Amino acid sequence: MQWVERQHFNHGSSLMRGWGALLLLIACALWVWLGFLIWDTEDTLYCFRAYSYCKMDTTLPKQLTLLGISAPLSVAGTGLLVAGSVRRQTSAHVLRVIEMQQSEERARNR
Repeated sequence: MQWVERQHFNHGSSLMRGWGALLLLIACALWVWLGFLIWDTEDTLYCFRAYSYCKMDTTLPKQLTLLGISAPLSVAGTGLLVAGSVRRQTSAHVLRVIEMQQSEERARNR
């Protein structure tokens, strides 16, 4: 029973780490895209003679949207990746402590 429960716990931890890595990869792609948008800042000025109206075409709304999406994805991905890793390491540590305690009890009973 303990083995099955440990496997279930480790599977959940691996899923958390996997989702965290996936979210970080998506956020990384968005950050790269944002970097290219910031680097290529050729704003164009469009003027319409019939209306004597000029309009600046900028990519700022797209940049802010990418930043608004990628920042929470980065935070959530980091949180899931760290939580999954810590859960797995804590589980392994607890198992080692239990094994050491059982080993000490067997040594005392001899």
